[in-house]
Parts: sequence; C-alpha cells; structure tokens
Amino acid sequence: NMCPSRVVQRPLAPTVSPDLVGDMGAAAETNTASLTEPVRWLMPPMPSDEGPDELTQLSPALLGVEVPVIPGDVGLCGHLSRNACRELAPRYVSWLYLNSAEDPDFFPQELLQAGVRRLEVHHFPGPWPLPSETQAAAALEALDRLPRPLMIQCTSGNRAGALLLLWLVTQRGYSASSAQLLAKDVELKFWVRCNQCGPLREWLLERLRPEELGRAAPRAGLAFTQLFDGASCSYSYMLACEATRDAVLIDPVLDQLGRDLAVLRERGFSLRFVIDTHAHDDHISSAGAIRTLIPGVRTVMPRASGARADILVEPGQVLAFGRFCLQAIATPGHTDGCITWHFPGEPGMV
Repeated sequence: NMCPSRVVQRPLAPTVSPDLVGDMGAAAETNTASLTEPVRWLMPPMPSDEGPDELTQLSPALLGVEVPVIPGDVGLCGHLSRNACRELAPRYVSWLYLNSAEDPDFFPQELLQAGVRRLEVHHFPGPWPLPSETQAAAALEALDRLPRPLMIQCTSGNRAGALLLLWLVTQRGYSASSAQLLAKDVELKFWVRCNQCGPLREWLLERLRPEELGRAAPRAGLAFTQLFDGASCSYSYMLACEATRDAVLIDPVLDQLGRDLAVLRERGFSLRFVIDTHAHDDHISSAGAIRTLIPGVRTVMPRASGARADILVEPGQVLAFGRFCLQAIATPGHTDGCITWHFPGEPGMV
C-alpha cells in the first residue's frame, strides 16, 4: 500500500447507514473508538482545561472556518481549541487532518465524542517541504472517498484549501487558467490572502494540464476539451467523436481563433458545427471567421436569439456529430435566447 493512513472511526448507532461505516471492524463499548491498524495515537477521554463551553450556536465562520461555495459541503480550517472542536464536530460526518497525528493541537477524542463518524490523518506538508506524490495521492484518495459534510484541517487552513482545489481541478479536468479563476471566484485563502503560499500554488499549477490539452470525458469515444479566454473570462468547448474525428466547437472567441484552429489541426479533428449558445455581448464569436476559413462548416444559433446562422435551432432539436449527438434545451437568463446543450448518456453532461 503506497498510501498509508491512520483511521479512527466513532462507534455508530445501529440506525446509521452501513456505507458510512465501511468495513472498519466492529465498534467497541460506548465512548471507546473502534480502530483500524496502524493507529497508535488514540488517547483516552481527557477533561477540558478550557472552562465552560461558550461557543454553542456560533457560526463556523466565527470559528475561522471557510466553506467554499464549490463544492459547498467541505469546510476548511486551521488550529482549533478543544471547545471549538466540540462545537464544530456535530456538523460534520467526516474529518480529514493534514498535520502529524502527534500534533499537540489535534484533538481526536473530542471530535469523535462530539459527533464525527470518520476521522483520518494524512500528512500533507507545505509550503516547504512540499507534498510528495505519495502524500498527495493519499490525501486526494481520502477526499474522494470520505462522506460529506467533510472538514479538512491543517495549521492555518491554507494547505486544506490547496488540497481542495487540487481535488476539484483533478475531478473536473481544469486547466491552469481555469484553476486560478476558480480559486479567485471562491476566494480560497491560500490563493488570495497568503503571502507565504507561493511555492504551494506553483506546485499545484505544475500538476495541471497545459491550456491547449483537453480532458477525456468519462463517455468512451468522446474527446472533450475545455478552452479558456482570459480577457473575457469565457469558456469554449470542443467535443469530438474519436472514431469518426467529427467535431463541434461551442462558444468560440474571435481572439482565440488561432488557438482553436491549432487544436483542431493537431488533434486531427474535422469540424462540422460551430455553435453559439446565445448572441454575445461579452465577447465576439469566431463562428463567422471559422465558416469562411473551413469550407463545409455550418454555424448554429438558437432561433430565439434573433441572430442569423446556417442552422437556427429550437428547444428539443438534436444535432449529431460522429456517433454522438447534442440536444438543445431552452435556458433563458443570461440572454432571452440562451440555450444549453445536453449530451445524453451515462454520465450525461450539459
């Protein structure tokens, strides 16, 4: 096992769903934690030396907890007092600790007794020394597996934020530019307010794919590429059938025309459709330019947008490319004529 970890599980009542328990072994007597080897740091209950609990009903934010809106069910925190641990524990099913299990500021008994059902320690250092590949893999595996709501704790909350961002971009196949935009949008502290976290940020960005490379979608035979224009903060998407090499390009930006054509050429795709989901006020589409440069390409717009194109689609209309297809869904909001394209199948995408 290349991803060693220490695991503690709180005894669960018979009514708790088995998928939260896992195969961690039978629970011991009340107030005694069930352990899975190697666990050598579980301590017997200790009396509080911090006086009465005066933290009841405080919001997590007042206790120094970040809860990024994406994914929304993961909290990030630094060192906590025993009383703060008792206050927060009932709100979380799982707790992931990124420091050493011998850290004097780690209070496993308080967390378990107050309601945490799964408690794991995975050492994830930084900003110096930086995490090893084994340490990063172990922490990511835990984050992927542990039930939610989940708290990630380190010394200041910065490494917790870095791990969460690495997990998000790994799950979604984001590029470096997309990762930076996400970190700013959700205001991750290690990205926007930490002067010492530069090495950790650079370490994370080195693990992401180059901007021009795409991420293979879970659907077999589909090549899925997300592209980003930093000037307009706009995303474009290229979908292609790997068997026939037929491709569609969604919401292309005129300033990125050269990049998009290079990706098509390098990957050997034959572009069939250029799709705009709405009439753009935020950037100028390259659909017309591409139609001029590549004979046979057809432009696609929603009829409700009032714009002109080779194909004006209605909600429910299907557009086929290679062995795949997209279905138009009316989603007015950004503009009255907006549509969203649904990629059916298992798993589906929009």
